[in-house]
Amino acid sequence: MKKSNKSNIDILKDYVAGIRPFVQVGYDGNKKKYRKEGTRWKDSEGIEWERKDGRNVRLTKTQGDFVRELIKQTCGVCNADIKWGDKLDKKFFYRTGLCYGCLINYETKLRIIGVYDVYERYKMISYELGFIKEARDKILEVIKYFTENSGDMEMICNSEGFVERWKNTNGTEILENAKKDLALAKKRIALVTKAKNEAKKKYIAGAKKYKLKTYV
Repeated sequence: MKKSNKSNIDILKDYVAGIRPFVQVGYDGNKKKYRKEGTRWKDSEGIEWERKDGRNVRLTKTQGDFVRELIKQTCGVCNADIKWGDKLDKKFFYRTGLCYGCLINYETKLRIIGVYDVYERYKMISYELGFIKEARDKILEVIKYFTENSGDMEMICNSEGFVERWKNTNGTEILENAKKDLALAKKRIALVTKAKNEAKKKYIAGAKKYKLKTYV
């Protein structure tokens, strides 16, 4: 079959939309059959199609479709594509799932109904918990290293590749201190997790009372 008279960009757009540009429009592969607008059908491979806007549009999702959905970043309220936003949109999207404008509007509503304080507490505790868990993971790396190796260390210190080495480092003492720090980190994680759950519960209850969506 001959390719339709389209530019490479148009063909690429068709592929993203699930349209095969090398298949004749309205032809089902076995016999000439033109579909009415809005008609849905499955081809011999089990792929579902729909006749839409004068074209055959593929409805069955491919692996590429799922990948595109996963990497697409859109605001949870206005569906704006974050990649076209400014620095504030990107900064707050990674934290909240909302663009900057929608976040401001949402937090204004929380202030009006008197839920902002517990919402802010929930967010701050969440950030703290993330920091503590990151510190715990680094401590675990230290413990793993000094459990499996001697006290000698080698470390890249800067971007120029300068290597600093420590010989006969007191690995035993470092290991003991790291284990103490790990115990403190685990204890703190337990306390902060409890506080986070309590704040989360109050935030959800307060927002639900006024039929306002929550972002947790």
